[in-house]
Amino acid sequence: MATIRELHQLRGNQDLSHWNTVKLFSIAESALLTAGIEPCEYNHLTDYEIRQKLLNEKTINWQHALMLIRSLIEAICTQEIKSPLIRIERIDYNSCWSETVEQAKISLDDTSSILASETKIHRDELKKWLKNNGYFEPPQQNTITIEAQQVTYQQPEPIDHNNIILLPEPTYTTPALEAIQGVVNEFWISYDPDNNKFAPKQVTVKSWIAKHYPEMDSDYIQTAIDKICRHPKAKGGGNTKRNQ
Repeated sequence: MATIRELHQLRGNQDLSHWNTVKLFSIAESALLTAGIEPCEYNHLTDYEIRQKLLNEKTINWQHALMLIRSLIEAICTQEIKSPLIRIERIDYNSCWSETVEQAKISLDDTSSILASETKIHRDELKKWLKNNGYFEPPQQNTITIEAQQVTYQQPEPIDHNNIILLPEPTYTTPALEAIQGVVNEFWISYDPDNNKFAPKQVTVKSWIAKHYPEMDSDYIQTAIDKICRHPKAKGGGNTKRNQ
């Protein structure tokens, strides 16, 4: 399965940042944005017209968009995705109309009746479903040992602004977490042990922490932050041990 990054790269990583502040997406918008297609070109169309436009024009990732519409509708019917607004198309012998229904009252029998252009999904629900189905790339991790304790060292991933539309904003931090991120950005994000002859000394890192994060005034905390952030191939003050 292609990831969001791969789908957006196929589309040339076009700018979709104007969708960043939208909290509720229709099913059609969700599928198109995931596939890297601009929904504004389709918002005036009915469900049938959206499908016909994708089938006729065969724009890049059109198959992904169509299958995502189907998959998202099925996920709503099976309660995998919670929807605050579900619109159903009703047809009898004389007329056709749409109505709002509660999610608890729908089932897989309703998949062909749910309106993709009118049924809504919250961005958090969409992000959770996409993550569960493999649309986000897992971060690369390396395990290192610091004083016999196992910790995880993560290489920061470059920000892909086209993916931000599907990610909730961070909601939690602490002064210590901010100091850790500051040390990573200052000393280690571009550190290459094969090309950088010298790694920063522990005393240098601790001095930088004291200057830029004065609330971290404990020598113990400064040392701990240095050990957590230090590259596995770099020695600091003779205290950090490499794996043998």
